[in-house]
Amino acid sequence: MDFQKKMKDAVNWFDRLSLQQKLIALYVIIIIIPISIFISIYSSNVYDRAITEISIKSENALEIEKIHIKNNIESMRRTAQMVVSDMEFIDFVKSRSEANVDQLIDFRMNELSNVTRLQANNPAIENIRLYTTNPYVTEMWPILFKEERIMEKPWREEVINRNGMEVWWFDQQTEDVLERLPSQNTAKISLLRELDYPKDEHLGIIEINMFLKNFFPKMFGTVQDPDSVYVVIDKDNNMIRNFQHTFFEDEGIDTKDLQRQFNKSKPEETGSFQYDNNETPYLVISAYIDDLDAYLLNVISLEGLYAETAKTRNVIFSGIIFLVIILSFVTYVLILLLLKKMYKLKDSMERVGHGDFSVDVEVDGQDEISELAFHFKSLLGKMNGLIAEAVNKQAAAKETELKALKTQIDSHFLYNTLENIKMMAEIEGEYAISDAVTSLGEMMRYNLKWKNDFVILEEELNYIKNYVDIMNLRLDGQLTLTIDVPNELRDQEVLKMSLQPIIENAIKHGIIPNHQEDRGILQVSARYSDDYVTIDIQDNGVGMTPEQCEALNKSLQTGVEHQNQGSKGGNGIGIQNVNERIQLYYGTEYGVYVTSVEGEFTMVTLKMPCKIMKGGSQSV
Repeated sequence: MDFQKKMKDAVNWFDRLSLQQKLIALYVIIIIIPISIFISIYSSNVYDRAITEISIKSENALEIEKIHIKNNIESMRRTAQMVVSDMEFIDFVKSRSEANVDQLIDFRMNELSNVTRLQANNPAIENIRLYTTNPYVTEMWPILFKEERIMEKPWREEVINRNGMEVWWFDQQTEDVLERLPSQNTAKISLLRELDYPKDEHLGIIEINMFLKNFFPKMFGTVQDPDSVYVVIDKDNNMIRNFQHTFFEDEGIDTKDLQRQFNKSKPEETGSFQYDNNETPYLVISAYIDDLDAYLLNVISLEGLYAETAKTRNVIFSGIIFLVIILSFVTYVLILLLLKKMYKLKDSMERVGHGDFSVDVEVDGQDEISELAFHFKSLLGKMNGLIAEAVNKQAAAKETELKALKTQIDSHFLYNTLENIKMMAEIEGEYAISDAVTSLGEMMRYNLKWKNDFVILEEELNYIKNYVDIMNLRLDGQLTLTIDVPNELRDQEVLKMSLQPIIENAIKHGIIPNHQEDRGILQVSARYSDDYVTIDIQDNGVGMTPEQCEALNKSLQTGVEHQNQGSKGGNGIGIQNVNERIQLYYGTEYGVYVTSVEGEFTMVTLKMPCKIMKGGSQSV
C-alpha cells in the first residue's frame, strides 16, 4: 500500500509540472538511465579485464618461482645423494671401532673436507649434517653430530618411518644444533633422509638445509610489492611466510581465514579465487609444488584496482552529469523559445475561458502551433455566430496512446557475455562447455548479422560445423561430420542457411532414430561440372523406401508439400523451402534432388550455378 501511495504521489507531482518541465525531466531521464547502465557495464568489463591480466601476470610469476624452487630442490637432492654415495665417508661413520688420532686427522682432511666442499660449491645450501647413532664416531663440526642432539625434533620419527624416502621440513625459526640461542632470520627448509647401512639397520639421519630466503626468492626478495605477498601452505596446512613483509598486518588479514578460504577451493595444480576481508577484495593465485606437497600462493590486494575503477567510473559519471546539466539548461532555453507561441495561445484560451470571446489570437507562422492558433481563431468566429443562434456545441479531444517500445538486446552484449562465460569455463577447466559456447556464439553471430542472402560456401560449412558440434553435446558425441570440398569451390556463392536445414533434417529424421545402433556419419562434398556446381549431403541413417524417395522428389518438382516426416527440418525451413529458394534465385533448372536406400543412406543433392565470389563475402 505504501508503494502504491508513493507511486500515486509521484504521478500527481509529474502531472502538476508544466509541459516545459516535463520535457526537461523526460530528457534527463532518457539520457541518465542508459548512460548509467552503460557506465556500470563498461566499468565491470574493465575491472574483469584487469583481473584477468593480473591473474595471467601472477601465474607467469608463479611459474618462474616454481622453476627457481625446483632448481633448489634438485640442488639439495643432488648434495644429499653425493654424501650418501661417498663410501669412504660412510665407511668411517659406520665403523664399529674407535678411531685413533691419525685416522681422525686423515678423515677430517679428506672425507670430511670433501663433504665440506660440497657445501662450498653450493653457496645457497646452509648446512650439510649427518646425525649418527654410532657411539664410536666423534663429532666433527659442522658436519658430523650425534643423533642424540635431535631426539626431540618433531621430524625425527617421521624420517625414520619413511625408510630412506626423503622428507621436506619447514622451520620458521630453528635452534642451533649446538643448542645455542636462536638467531634472527633462521627460517629454513630441510631435506631429511634416513641412512641405514647395512640395509634396514639405522645408522643415522642426513640433513641438507637452506635458508628460506634463498629457497623462495620471491617471498623473501629485497624489493617487496606492498599490494601483494607470497606465502606457502605446506602439507600440514601450516603457513610459511616472510614476517618482515607486513602485508597481512597492514591489510588486517586473518591468516587463518585465508587458509580456510584456500582449503574450500584448493586446486589440483594452478588455480585462483577471490574473497573479501574487511570489505576489501583480494585475489589469490596458487600453484602446486608436487615435490614438497605444498602450495605457493600469491595474495594480491584488489583495493587499489577497485578504487581506480570506481574513481574512473565516478569521473566519467560526474562529467556526464555536468554535461547533462549544461545540455538541460540549453534545452530549457530552446524549448522556451519553441513554446513561446504556445504560451501566447494558452493565454488567449484562458481569456476565452473567462468569457472574453473578443480575443484576437496573434500567432503568426506556418508550424503546428500557428496552425492550431488559426483553427482556434476560426473556432472563436463560429462560436460567436452560434451564440447568436443559442446553439452550444461541445468539442471532444482524444488522448494519444503511447506504444511500448520493443526491447532489443544488443547483439554485441550477447557476444561479450558468451565470451566471458567461455573464459570462466576455460579457467574452471570445463573445455567442453567452452567449445560449446564458442560454437553457439559463432552461430548467433552468423544468424543475427543477416545483411545479404548470399554467402560463400566456406561460411556455410563453418556454420554447419558449429551446429554439429552443439548437436554432439546432446547426442554424446555420436555425430561425425566429414567435408570434402575442393579449395577452388570454397568461394562458391550459396544461399545463406541452405545447408543447415538439410543437416538438421538428416540428424532428426535419419540418424537420431538409428543412433543407438551405428555412429551417425554426415558427409558433405562438392564438385564442379560444366557451368554448375553440385553439393552432396549424405547420412548413414534409416533411409527411405523407393516409393517414399520418389514421392519426395515429385513434391520438390511440383512444389506440393510432401507429407512424409522426412521432408521438413526441425526449424520449419525444410528441404522443400531450400528447393524453392534456389529456384527463386537461380531458376527452375536448379534445385534439390534426393536419393536414398532404406536402411543404408540418404543423399540430398543441391544444384546451383557456378558463381565464384572472389575474395569471399563478409556481408553476412
